[in-house]
Amino acid sequence: MYSARNATAVGGRYIEALLGKPSLVRETSRLTVAEAIKHPIKTAKHVRSRPQDALEGVVLSAALEERVRDIAIATRNTQQNRGLYRNSLMYGPPGTGKTFFAKKLALHSGMDYAVMTGGDVAPMGRDGVTAMHKVFDWANTSRWGLLLFVDEADTFLRKRATEKISEDLRATLNAFVYRTSEQSNKFMLVLASNQPEQFDWAINDRIDEIVNFALLCLVWRRERLVRLYFDKFVLGPATAGRQRLKLAQFDHGLKCSDIAKRAEGMSRREISKLGVAWQAAAYSSEDGVLTEAMIDSRVDDAVKQHAQKMDWLLVDTGMGVGKVGVLLTKEMAAGITAQKAASLTQSEDTTPSIQEILPLYEVVSNATQAETTTPSSEVQADVILQEGATLVKESEVVAAATVGTTILNEPLETIAETSAAVPLEQEVKAVSDLTAEVLGTAVPVDTAAPEVKDIVIENIETEGTAASTIQ
Repeated sequence: MYSARNATAVGGRYIEALLGKPSLVRETSRLTVAEAIKHPIKTAKHVRSRPQDALEGVVLSAALEERVRDIAIATRNTQQNRGLYRNSLMYGPPGTGKTFFAKKLALHSGMDYAVMTGGDVAPMGRDGVTAMHKVFDWANTSRWGLLLFVDEADTFLRKRATEKISEDLRATLNAFVYRTSEQSNKFMLVLASNQPEQFDWAINDRIDEIVNFALLCLVWRRERLVRLYFDKFVLGPATAGRQRLKLAQFDHGLKCSDIAKRAEGMSRREISKLGVAWQAAAYSSEDGVLTEAMIDSRVDDAVKQHAQKMDWLLVDTGMGVGKVGVLLTKEMAAGITAQKAASLTQSEDTTPSIQEILPLYEVVSNATQAETTTPSSEVQADVILQEGATLVKESEVVAAATVGTTILNEPLETIAETSAAVPLEQEVKAVSDLTAEVLGTAVPVDTAAPEVKDIVIENIETEGTAASTIQ
Protein backbone atom coordinates (compact mmCIF):
# COMPACT_ATOMS: atom_id res chain seq x y z
CA MET A 1 0.00 0.00 0.00
CA TYR A 2 2.83 2.41 0.86
CA SER A 3 4.62 1.73 -2.45
CA ALA A 4 1.42 2.03 -4.50
CA ARG A 5 0.52 5.38 -2.89
CA ASN A 6 3.94 6.95 -3.55
CA ALA A 7 4.17 5.50 -7.05
CA THR A 8 0.78 6.99 -7.90
CA ALA A 9 1.88 10.40 -6.61
CA VAL A 10 5.09 10.31 -8.66
CA GLY A 11 3.20 9.21 -11.78
CA GLY A 12 0.63 11.97 -11.29
CA ARG A 13 3.30 14.66 -11.02
CA TYR A 14 4.99 13.33 -14.14
CA ILE A 15 1.75 13.39 -16.14
CA GLU A 16 0.96 16.87 -14.80
CA ALA A 17 4.38 18.09 -15.91
CA LEU A 18 3.77 16.79 -19.42
CA LEU A 19 0.10 17.63 -19.89
CA GLY A 20 -0.81 20.12 -17.17
CA LYS A 21 -0.35 23.88 -17.28
CA PRO A 22 2.64 25.26 -15.31
CA SER A 23 1.92 27.58 -12.42
CA LEU A 24 3.63 30.55 -14.09
CA VAL A 25 1.41 30.36 -17.18
CA ARG A 26 -1.63 32.61 -16.75
CA GLU A 27 -3.38 31.93 -20.04
CA THR A 28 -2.87 29.45 -22.83
CA SER A 29 -4.59 28.18 -25.93
CA ARG A 30 -3.06 24.77 -25.40
CA LEU A 31 -5.62 22.27 -24.16
CA THR A 32 -5.03 20.18 -21.08
CA VAL A 33 -6.65 16.88 -20.22
CA ALA A 34 -8.77 18.41 -17.46
CA GLU A 35 -10.06 21.20 -19.71
CA ALA A 36 -10.79 18.75 -22.52
CA ILE A 37 -12.95 16.70 -20.13
CA LYS A 38 -14.71 19.78 -18.70
CA HIS A 39 -15.33 21.55 -22.03
CA PRO A 40 -15.63 18.99 -24.85
CA ILE A 41 -17.48 21.36 -27.24
CA LYS A 42 -14.85 24.09 -26.81
CA THR A 43 -12.15 21.51 -27.39
CA ALA A 44 -13.77 20.33 -30.63
CA LYS A 45 -14.06 23.92 -31.91
CA HIS A 46 -10.44 24.56 -31.07
CA VAL A 47 -9.30 21.46 -32.93
CA ARG A 48 -11.31 22.39 -36.03
CA SER A 49 -10.32 26.07 -35.97
CA ARG A 50 -8.36 27.48 -38.88
CA PRO A 51 -5.54 30.01 -38.79
CA GLN A 52 -6.73 33.61 -38.50
CA ASP A 53 -5.42 36.84 -39.93
CA ALA A 54 -2.75 38.23 -37.62
CA LEU A 55 -3.95 41.83 -38.09
CA GLU A 56 -7.68 41.19 -37.81
CA GLY A 57 -9.02 43.79 -35.41
CA VAL A 58 -5.57 45.40 -35.02
CA VAL A 59 -5.18 49.06 -36.06
CA LEU A 60 -1.56 50.18 -36.42
CA SER A 61 0.43 52.76 -38.34
CA ALA A 62 1.35 51.97 -41.94
CA ALA A 63 5.03 51.21 -41.29
CA LEU A 64 4.30 49.16 -38.17
CA GLU A 65 1.50 47.24 -39.88
CA GLU A 66 3.80 46.28 -42.75
CA ARG A 67 6.52 45.13 -40.38
CA VAL A 68 4.34 43.02 -38.09
CA ARG A 69 2.69 41.43 -41.13
CA ASP A 70 6.11 40.34 -42.35
CA ILE A 71 6.81 38.88 -38.91
CA ALA A 72 3.49 37.01 -38.97
CA ILE A 73 4.14 35.54 -42.43
CA ALA A 74 7.70 34.53 -41.48
CA THR A 75 6.48 32.89 -38.26
CA ARG A 76 3.79 30.91 -40.06
CA ASN A 77 6.22 29.64 -42.68
CA THR A 78 8.73 28.78 -39.96
CA GLN A 79 6.09 26.72 -38.16
CA GLN A 80 5.15 24.86 -41.33
CA ASN A 81 8.78 24.11 -42.23
CA ARG A 82 9.93 23.26 -38.69
CA GLY A 83 12.54 26.02 -38.74
CA LEU A 84 14.09 28.03 -35.93
CA TYR A 85 11.87 30.74 -34.47
CA ARG A 86 13.05 34.33 -34.04
CA ASN A 87 12.53 35.97 -30.65
CA SER A 88 10.87 39.40 -30.57
CA LEU A 89 10.60 42.38 -28.26
CA MET A 90 7.51 44.59 -28.29
CA TYR A 91 7.80 47.82 -26.37
CA GLY A 92 5.67 50.92 -26.06
CA PRO A 93 3.08 52.63 -23.83
CA PRO A 94 0.48 50.50 -22.05
CA GLY A 95 -2.62 49.58 -24.02
CA THR A 96 -1.15 49.82 -27.51
CA GLY A 97 -1.98 46.23 -28.49
CA LYS A 98 1.17 44.24 -27.69
CA THR A 99 -0.56 41.31 -25.96
CA PHE A 100 -3.46 41.37 -28.41
CA PHE A 101 -1.14 41.10 -31.40
CA ALA A 102 0.92 38.32 -29.78
CA LYS A 103 -2.20 36.17 -29.45
CA LYS A 104 -3.23 36.96 -33.02
CA LEU A 105 0.27 36.06 -34.20
CA ALA A 106 0.07 32.64 -32.55
CA LEU A 107 -3.37 31.90 -33.98
CA HIS A 108 -2.31 33.11 -37.44
CA SER A 109 0.73 30.84 -37.52
CA GLY A 110 -1.12 27.81 -36.17
CA MET A 111 0.88 27.75 -32.93
CA ASP A 112 -0.24 27.44 -29.35
CA TYR A 113 0.31 30.48 -27.17
CA ALA A 114 0.99 30.88 -23.48
CA VAL A 115 0.95 34.13 -21.52
CA MET A 116 2.99 34.63 -18.39
CA THR A 117 3.71 37.83 -16.49
CA GLY A 118 7.00 38.86 -14.95
CA GLY A 119 5.34 39.91 -11.70
CA ASP A 120 4.58 36.27 -10.83
CA VAL A 121 8.24 35.26 -10.76
CA ALA A 122 9.53 37.24 -7.77
CA PRO A 123 6.94 35.99 -5.19
CA MET A 124 7.89 32.37 -5.92
CA GLY A 125 11.25 32.79 -4.20
CA ARG A 126 13.34 29.63 -4.26
CA ASP A 127 10.71 27.80 -6.29
CA GLY A 128 11.18 30.24 -9.17
CA VAL A 129 14.00 28.26 -10.77
CA THR A 130 11.99 25.04 -10.74
CA ALA A 131 8.90 26.78 -12.07
CA MET A 132 10.90 28.39 -14.89
CA HIS A 133 12.31 25.03 -15.96
CA LYS A 134 8.79 23.58 -15.91
CA VAL A 135 7.60 26.28 -18.30
CA PHE A 136 10.26 25.46 -20.88
CA ASP A 137 9.88 21.71 -20.43
CA TRP A 138 6.15 22.12 -21.03
CA ALA A 139 6.81 24.34 -24.08
CA ASN A 140 9.07 21.70 -25.63
CA THR A 141 6.26 19.12 -25.56
CA SER A 142 3.99 21.13 -27.89
CA ARG A 143 3.29 19.46 -31.24
CA TRP A 144 2.49 22.69 -33.08
CA GLY A 145 5.07 24.93 -31.46
CA LEU A 146 4.43 27.37 -28.63
CA LEU A 147 4.55 31.17 -28.64
CA LEU A 148 5.63 32.11 -25.11
CA PHE A 149 4.54 35.69 -24.42
CA VAL A 150 6.13 37.29 -21.33
CA ASP A 151 4.20 40.42 -20.34
CA GLU A 152 5.91 43.06 -18.17
CA ALA A 153 9.17 41.22 -18.73
CA ASP A 154 11.29 44.03 -17.25
CA THR A 155 10.04 43.17 -13.74
CA PHE A 156 12.36 40.15 -13.49
CA LEU A 157 14.70 40.37 -16.50
CA ARG A 158 16.57 43.31 -15.01
CA LYS A 159 20.28 44.06 -15.17
CA ARG A 160 22.15 41.76 -12.83
CA ALA A 161 25.15 44.09 -12.50
CA THR A 162 23.44 47.33 -11.49
CA GLU A 163 19.92 46.52 -10.31
CA LYS A 164 19.32 45.48 -6.71
CA ILE A 165 17.58 42.12 -7.02
CA SER A 166 17.35 39.19 -4.62
CA GLU A 167 19.45 36.08 -5.00
CA ASP A 168 16.36 33.99 -5.74
CA LEU A 169 15.32 36.33 -8.56
CA ARG A 170 18.90 36.35 -9.84
CA ALA A 171 18.90 32.55 -9.92
CA THR A 172 15.57 32.52 -11.79
CA LEU A 173 16.97 35.00 -14.31
CA ASN A 174 20.01 32.78 -14.79
CA ALA A 175 17.71 29.81 -15.46
CA PHE A 176 15.77 31.85 -18.04
CA VAL A 177 19.01 32.92 -19.75
CA TYR A 178 20.22 29.32 -19.82
CA ARG A 179 17.02 27.94 -21.38
CA THR A 180 16.95 30.66 -24.09
CA SER A 181 20.65 30.53 -24.96
CA GLU A 182 19.92 29.00 -28.39
CA GLN A 183 17.10 29.45 -30.86
CA SER A 184 14.52 26.67 -30.76
CA ASN A 185 12.13 25.07 -33.19
CA LYS A 186 9.76 24.26 -30.33
CA PHE A 187 8.92 27.68 -28.91
CA MET A 188 9.07 31.34 -29.90
CA LEU A 189 9.82 33.94 -27.23
CA VAL A 190 7.97 37.28 -27.34
CA LEU A 191 8.75 39.87 -24.66
CA ALA A 192 6.62 42.93 -23.89
CA SER A 193 7.86 45.84 -21.82
CA ASN A 194 7.24 49.52 -21.15
CA GLN A 195 10.85 50.03 -20.01
CA PRO A 196 13.13 47.94 -22.25
CA GLU A 197 16.21 49.90 -21.17
CA GLN A 198 16.18 47.94 -17.91
CA PHE A 199 16.81 44.58 -19.58
CA ASP A 200 19.94 42.62 -18.80
CA TRP A 201 22.48 42.55 -21.62
CA ALA A 202 22.09 38.79 -21.97
CA ILE A 203 18.37 39.30 -22.63
CA ASN A 204 19.09 41.92 -25.28
CA ASP A 205 21.43 39.47 -26.98
CA ARG A 206 18.61 36.95 -27.33
CA ILE A 207 16.25 39.37 -29.11
CA ASP A 208 16.11 39.15 -32.90
CA GLU A 209 13.28 41.59 -33.69
CA ILE A 210 12.47 44.87 -31.89
CA VAL A 211 9.06 46.40 -32.60
CA ASN A 212 7.85 49.73 -31.23
CA PHE A 213 4.10 49.90 -30.58
CA ALA A 214 3.49 53.65 -30.39
CA LEU A 215 0.27 55.60 -29.93
CA LEU A 216 -1.78 56.38 -33.02
CA CYS A 217 -1.04 59.95 -34.11
CA LEU A 218 -3.23 60.25 -37.21
CA VAL A 219 -6.92 61.04 -36.73
CA TRP A 220 -8.16 58.66 -39.42
CA ARG A 221 -6.41 55.70 -37.77
CA ARG A 222 -8.01 56.53 -34.44
CA GLU A 223 -11.30 56.79 -36.31
CA ARG A 224 -10.84 53.23 -37.57
CA LEU A 225 -10.32 52.13 -33.99
CA VAL A 226 -13.37 54.04 -32.74
CA ARG A 227 -15.54 52.58 -35.50
CA LEU A 228 -14.23 49.08 -34.71
CA TYR A 229 -15.26 49.23 -31.04
CA PHE A 230 -18.46 51.14 -31.79
CA ASP A 231 -19.56 48.27 -34.04
CA LYS A 232 -18.43 45.66 -31.53
CA PHE A 233 -19.99 47.05 -28.35
CA VAL A 234 -22.89 49.21 -29.60
CA LEU A 235 -23.98 48.66 -33.17
CA GLY A 236 -23.61 44.87 -33.12
CA PRO A 237 -25.65 44.22 -29.96
CA ALA A 238 -28.25 46.84 -31.02
CA THR A 239 -28.87 45.21 -34.40
CA ALA A 240 -28.82 41.66 -33.04
CA GLY A 241 -31.88 42.33 -30.92
CA ARG A 242 -30.92 39.79 -28.29
CA GLN A 243 -29.76 42.33 -25.72
CA ARG A 244 -31.40 45.25 -23.96
CA LEU A 245 -29.72 47.89 -26.10
CA LYS A 246 -31.16 50.27 -28.67
CA LEU A 247 -29.52 53.06 -30.59
CA ALA A 248 -31.06 56.49 -31.15
CA GLN A 249 -31.19 58.09 -34.57
CA PHE A 250 -28.10 60.19 -35.34
CA ASP A 251 -25.19 60.21 -37.78
CA HIS A 252 -22.97 57.39 -36.47
CA GLY A 253 -20.10 58.05 -38.88
CA LEU A 254 -19.93 61.75 -38.09
CA LYS A 255 -20.01 61.01 -34.39
CA CYS A 256 -17.13 58.50 -34.69
CA SER A 257 -15.08 61.11 -36.57
CA ASP A 258 -15.71 63.68 -33.85
CA ILE A 259 -14.75 61.19 -31.11
CA ALA A 260 -11.52 60.34 -32.94
CA LYS A 261 -10.51 64.02 -32.93
CA ARG A 262 -11.22 64.36 -29.23
CA ALA A 263 -9.47 61.10 -28.32
CA GLU A 264 -6.00 62.43 -29.10
CA GLY A 265 -3.29 60.61 -27.12
CA MET A 266 -5.55 57.75 -26.04
CA SER A 267 -4.36 54.17 -26.37
CA ARG A 268 -6.23 51.25 -27.91
CA ARG A 269 -7.28 50.03 -24.47
CA GLU A 270 -8.72 53.42 -23.50
CA ILE A 271 -10.75 53.59 -26.71
CA SER A 272 -12.02 50.05 -26.19
CA LYS A 273 -13.12 51.03 -22.68
CA LEU A 274 -15.08 53.85 -24.27
CA GLY A 275 -17.12 51.22 -26.15
CA VAL A 276 -17.79 49.35 -22.91
CA ALA A 277 -18.80 52.64 -21.25
CA TRP A 278 -21.31 53.37 -24.04
CA GLN A 279 -22.78 49.91 -23.61
CA ALA A 280 -23.04 50.36 -19.84
CA ALA A 281 -24.75 53.74 -20.31
CA ALA A 282 -27.41 52.12 -22.45
CA TYR A 283 -27.94 49.32 -19.93
CA SER A 284 -28.31 51.82 -17.08
CA SER A 285 -30.98 53.89 -18.85
CA GLU A 286 -34.67 53.28 -18.29
CA ASP A 287 -35.56 52.39 -21.87
CA GLY A 288 -32.16 50.99 -22.90
CA VAL A 289 -31.68 53.59 -25.66
CA LEU A 290 -28.20 55.02 -26.21
CA THR A 291 -28.49 58.68 -27.22
CA GLU A 292 -25.90 61.06 -28.66
CA ALA A 293 -25.83 63.07 -25.43
CA MET A 294 -24.98 59.95 -23.43
CA ILE A 295 -22.09 59.16 -25.81
CA ASP A 296 -20.73 62.71 -25.51
CA SER A 297 -20.97 62.56 -21.73
CA ARG A 298 -18.91 59.35 -21.58
CA VAL A 299 -16.36 60.79 -24.01
CA ASP A 300 -15.99 63.94 -21.87
CA ASP A 301 -15.37 61.79 -18.79
CA ALA A 302 -12.79 59.71 -20.68
CA VAL A 303 -10.95 62.82 -21.90
CA LYS A 304 -10.80 64.24 -18.36
CA GLN A 305 -9.58 60.93 -16.95
CA HIS A 306 -6.90 60.69 -19.64
CA ALA A 307 -5.72 64.22 -18.79
CA GLN A 308 -5.60 63.28 -15.11
CA LYS A 309 -3.51 60.17 -15.85
CA MET A 310 -1.09 62.21 -17.93
CA ASP A 311 -0.83 64.73 -15.09
CA TRP A 312 -0.03 61.97 -12.61
CA LEU A 313 2.67 60.79 -14.97
CA LEU A 314 4.13 64.31 -15.12
CA VAL A 315 3.91 64.68 -11.33
CA ASP A 316 6.06 61.56 -10.95
CA THR A 317 8.74 63.19 -13.10
CA GLY A 318 8.48 66.56 -11.34
CA MET A 319 6.77 68.29 -14.28
CA GLY A 320 3.10 68.08 -13.29
CA VAL A 321 0.88 71.08 -13.84
CA GLY A 322 -1.75 70.19 -11.27
CA LYS A 323 -2.20 68.44 -7.96
CA VAL A 324 -2.97 64.77 -7.62
CA GLY A 325 -6.70 64.22 -7.46
CA VAL A 326 -7.62 67.28 -9.51
CA LEU A 327 -9.03 66.58 -12.95
CA LEU A 328 -7.48 68.85 -15.56
CA THR A 329 -8.39 68.93 -19.21
CA LYS A 330 -5.76 69.60 -21.85
CA GLU A 331 -6.97 73.19 -22.27
CA MET A 332 -6.70 73.87 -18.52
CA ALA A 333 -3.27 72.28 -18.34
CA ALA A 334 -2.08 74.32 -21.31
CA GLY A 335 -3.39 77.53 -19.69
CA ILE A 336 -1.60 76.81 -16.39
CA THR A 337 1.60 76.02 -18.26
CA ALA A 338 1.33 79.32 -20.18
CA GLN A 339 0.83 81.26 -16.94
CA LYS A 340 3.90 79.65 -15.39
CA ALA A 341 5.93 80.43 -18.47
CA ALA A 342 4.77 84.08 -18.43
CA SER A 343 5.65 84.51 -14.75
CA LEU A 344 9.04 82.93 -15.35
CA THR A 345 9.62 85.35 -18.25
CA GLN A 346 8.71 88.34 -16.08
CA SER A 347 11.12 87.23 -13.36
CA GLU A 348 13.86 86.93 -15.91
CA ASP A 349 13.34 90.46 -17.33
CA THR A 350 15.76 91.92 -14.74
CA THR A 351 18.62 89.84 -16.03
CA PRO A 352 20.89 91.29 -18.75
CA SER A 353 19.91 90.52 -22.31
CA ILE A 354 22.25 88.98 -24.82
CA GLN A 355 22.69 92.37 -26.55
CA GLU A 356 23.96 93.79 -23.27
CA ILE A 357 26.27 90.90 -22.54
CA LEU A 358 27.95 90.64 -25.94
CA PRO A 359 29.92 93.96 -25.78
CA LEU A 360 31.15 93.18 -22.28
CA TYR A 361 32.12 89.68 -23.37
CA GLU A 362 34.03 91.12 -26.32
CA VAL A 363 35.98 93.50 -24.09
CA VAL A 364 36.87 90.77 -21.61
CA SER A 365 37.88 88.35 -24.34
CA ASN A 366 40.03 90.98 -26.04
CA ALA A 367 41.75 91.82 -22.75
CA THR A 368 42.34 88.13 -22.05
CA GLN A 369 43.74 87.62 -25.52
CA ALA A 370 45.99 90.66 -25.14
CA GLU A 371 47.36 89.29 -21.87
CA THR A 372 47.93 85.77 -23.18
CA THR A 373 49.41 86.73 -26.57
CA THR A 374 51.88 89.63 -26.21
CA PRO A 375 53.14 90.83 -29.61
CA SER A 376 56.60 92.19 -30.29
CA SER A 377 57.63 95.78 -29.48
CA GLU A 378 57.70 96.85 -33.13
CA VAL A 379 54.18 95.54 -33.73
CA GLN A 380 52.90 97.36 -30.66
CA ALA A 381 54.59 100.58 -31.78
CA ASP A 382 53.05 100.35 -35.24
CA VAL A 383 49.59 99.86 -33.74
CA ILE A 384 50.01 102.82 -31.39
CA LEU A 385 51.23 105.17 -34.12
CA GLN A 386 48.49 104.07 -36.51
CA GLU A 387 45.79 104.77 -33.93
CA GLY A 388 47.46 108.10 -33.15
CA ALA A 389 47.38 109.08 -36.82
CA THR A 390 43.68 108.20 -36.97
CA LEU A 391 43.05 110.36 -33.93
CA VAL A 392 44.90 113.28 -35.56
CA LYS A 393 42.78 112.96 -38.72
CA GLU A 394 39.58 113.05 -36.68
CA SER A 395 40.85 116.09 -34.79
CA GLU A 396 41.63 117.94 -38.02
CA VAL A 397 38.13 117.27 -39.32
CA VAL A 398 36.60 118.60 -36.11
CA ALA A 399 38.88 121.64 -36.18
CA ALA A 400 37.98 122.43 -39.79
CA ALA A 401 34.30 122.15 -38.98
CA THR A 402 34.59 124.67 -36.15
CA VAL A 403 36.30 127.37 -38.26
CA GLY A 404 34.12 130.37 -39.17
CA THR A 405 31.19 129.45 -36.96
CA THR A 406 29.36 131.99 -34.92
CA ILE A 407 28.62 130.88 -31.43
CA LEU A 408 25.52 133.01 -31.10
CA ASN A 409 23.87 131.45 -34.17
CA GLU A 410 24.56 127.83 -33.17
CA PRO A 411 22.49 125.66 -30.90
CA LEU A 412 23.72 124.54 -27.49
CA GLU A 413 24.81 121.12 -28.78
CA THR A 414 27.11 122.70 -31.43
CA ILE A 415 28.56 125.11 -28.85
CA ALA A 416 29.38 122.17 -26.58
CA GLU A 417 31.01 120.26 -29.42
CA THR A 418 33.06 123.35 -30.43
CA SER A 419 34.28 123.98 -26.90
CA ALA A 420 35.25 120.34 -26.53
CA ALA A 421 37.13 120.39 -29.85
CA VAL A 422 39.30 123.47 -29.02
CA PRO A 423 41.77 121.60 -26.77
CA LEU A 424 41.93 118.79 -29.27
CA GLU A 425 42.75 121.28 -32.06
CA GLN A 426 45.53 122.73 -29.95
CA GLU A 427 46.97 119.23 -29.46
CA VAL A 428 46.92 118.66 -33.21
CA LYS A 429 48.80 121.89 -33.86
CA ALA A 430 51.35 121.04 -31.18
CA VAL A 431 51.95 117.62 -32.67
CA SER A 432 52.34 119.09 -36.17
CA ASP A 433 54.81 121.72 -34.92
CA LEU A 434 56.81 119.09 -33.04
CA THR A 435 56.99 116.88 -36.11
CA ALA A 436 58.10 119.81 -38.24
CA GLU A 437 60.83 120.71 -35.76
CA VAL A 438 62.14 117.14 -35.61
CA LEU A 439 62.11 116.43 -39.33
CA GLY A 440 62.39 119.96 -40.71
CA THR A 441 59.42 119.38 -43.05
CA ALA A 442 55.74 118.76 -42.66
CA VAL A 443 54.61 115.15 -43.06
CA PRO A 444 51.18 113.65 -43.51
CA VAL A 445 49.49 112.53 -40.32
CA ASP A 446 49.26 108.94 -41.51
CA THR A 447 53.07 108.69 -41.97
CA ALA A 448 54.90 107.92 -38.76
CA ALA A 449 58.36 109.46 -38.13
CA PRO A 450 61.05 106.81 -37.56
CA GLU A 451 62.38 108.71 -34.55
CA VAL A 452 58.96 108.70 -32.88
CA LYS A 453 58.62 104.98 -33.56
CA ASP A 454 62.04 104.31 -32.03
CA ILE A 455 61.08 106.30 -28.94
CA VAL A 456 57.89 104.21 -28.53
CA ILE A 457 59.76 100.91 -28.98
CA GLU A 458 62.44 101.98 -26.48
CA ASN A 459 59.75 102.97 -23.98
CA ILE A 460 58.04 99.59 -24.30
CA GLU A 461 61.25 97.54 -24.01
CA THR A 462 63.03 99.46 -21.26
CA GLU A 463 60.23 100.60 -19.00
CA GLY A 464 57.86 97.68 -19.62
CA THR A 465 54.87 99.96 -20.02
CA ALA A 466 51.74 98.21 -21.21
CA ALA A 467 50.48 98.97 -24.70
CA SER A 468 47.10 100.08 -23.34
CA THR A 469 48.79 102.70 -21.14
CA ILE A 470 50.76 104.18 -24.06
CA GLN A 471 47.60 104.29 -26.14
